[in-house]
Amino acid sequence: MSRPVIRDFAAVVVSALLLALPYHFSFLWPLSFFAFIPYFFSLENKSRGRVVFQSLVLGILFFAITMYWLNYVNIFAFILLVIYLSLYFALFGFYSAQFFSKKSRGLEAGPVRAALTMAALWVLLEWVRGWLFSGLPWALLGYSQWKNVLFIQVADVAGVWGVSFLLLFLNVLFYQFLSYKKIALGCLYAAAAVLAVVYLYGFLKMKEWEPRDLKPSLRVSVLQGNIPQDQKWDAKVRGIIFEKYKRLTLMSANEASDLIVWPETSFPGFFEDEPVMAAHLRSTIRRANTPTLVGVPTLGGLEEGLRSYNSTILFSPSGEESQRYSKTHLVPFGEFLPFEPLLGFIRHLVVIGRFSPGQEKSIFVLKPRAPQNYLTARFGVLICYEDMFPSLVRDFVKKGADFLVNVTNDAWFGNTAAPYQHAQASVFRAVENRVPVIRSANTGFSCFISASGEVVGSVNDRGKEIMVTGHQTQGIFLRKSTSLYRLLGDWFLLVCAALLWFSWRQANKPNRYSRL
Repeated sequence: MSRPVIRDFAAVVVSALLLALPYHFSFLWPLSFFAFIPYFFSLENKSRGRVVFQSLVLGILFFAITMYWLNYVNIFAFILLVIYLSLYFALFGFYSAQFFSKKSRGLEAGPVRAALTMAALWVLLEWVRGWLFSGLPWALLGYSQWKNVLFIQVADVAGVWGVSFLLLFLNVLFYQFLSYKKIALGCLYAAAAVLAVVYLYGFLKMKEWEPRDLKPSLRVSVLQGNIPQDQKWDAKVRGIIFEKYKRLTLMSANEASDLIVWPETSFPGFFEDEPVMAAHLRSTIRRANTPTLVGVPTLGGLEEGLRSYNSTILFSPSGEESQRYSKTHLVPFGEFLPFEPLLGFIRHLVVIGRFSPGQEKSIFVLKPRAPQNYLTARFGVLICYEDMFPSLVRDFVKKGADFLVNVTNDAWFGNTAAPYQHAQASVFRAVENRVPVIRSANTGFSCFISASGEVVGSVNDRGKEIMVTGHQTQGIFLRKSTSLYRLLGDWFLLVCAALLWFSWRQANKPNRYSRL
């Protein structure tokens, strides 16, 4: 290979590393502000085909590094998924090539418009990735900032899409600052102004959302059983699993909890098929004398043939079932097989569930023991990766949820970065809707997230949070409030679409800036 080819490949590798590292080490979030710059330099004066190829390589490297843990589940699924997701990087390169060609060296004529256009394109591609084929909005660019609490406060205006937009926009401005002397200062001033406004907004919002109550609105306990995935459905250890959660439940009950939360499918068997264990569960809850939310596989739909659901059941202190929610957004190729008549042969290669989606987004009602500002608190439950979908989560809040509970099982991925990457989404759902989010994982990152996106407590054992057994009780603060995102939803996507349309119109005008 020639030196230029090696240099370009090295630049793409550097960008891939800079992009991926914040998803593994949260304190490296500043890297995301300039991670694209080496990649941008590698695109200068390249043909569209070459730009697309280098963008594809960037995508493959980024997703391979970020989601390497998926190969613990299935190596073939990991390879196929990485290739598929990298196509979105290729599409980004296909359109963005116009800003790096030899004929576009007049980029200084419209640097801000170029940055706006590329940022809008990136956001729309992230949205499509989160929707097409059931969607996988994992490792969105904005999620890299989950520990940069001041910066992400703008998510209550434009959602995670707004944070992704800002990061790509700033990357382009910083690249132009380094690449074009004539407009260097202008780009630097523009970037500084954006950062100043965003951080000022974040500072003001954080001051607004500091708890003013002396006492929390209610106390919630989350349990983390830390059951290895290869034992989770082993009939020989069902009793051991149940006894572990029973012990954690009774320990939590001693801490004056208003609600105890078991993780996703923590009840070791289908509820209707295990009457003896179900009776023991009700007895345990009566002893705890505390409302308890239990993740449990359920059966139903007899009128249409027996169906199975991934559910949560809220039990009253007397042990009686009061409400139930069944997961509405299932994991393709995990909980169900899409296009089964065509792809049915896959079931002979890997184990795939046969769950059915629930039909209603239920809102649970809870009465705190010692109500402060809420006589009853309402909450929605997000099962597994349902917290990854902004519009789905917003539906629960629009229906009146005062806080959200995410029950999940990240034991599939072992002691990796995956549980933290999953929690990144919950942080943004809290800020977008200005409600607390509580996470209970079989093993993973069981934690409490305030309405400002701060992690205020977690299950841990001497600082270790993954692959540990334990429980944590935390007071949470509820407030009657709203946000622009809660009111208008994904309105910012329309802005991005309008920016792309405007850019296309300008590019087709017969003037001296026609290619900008």
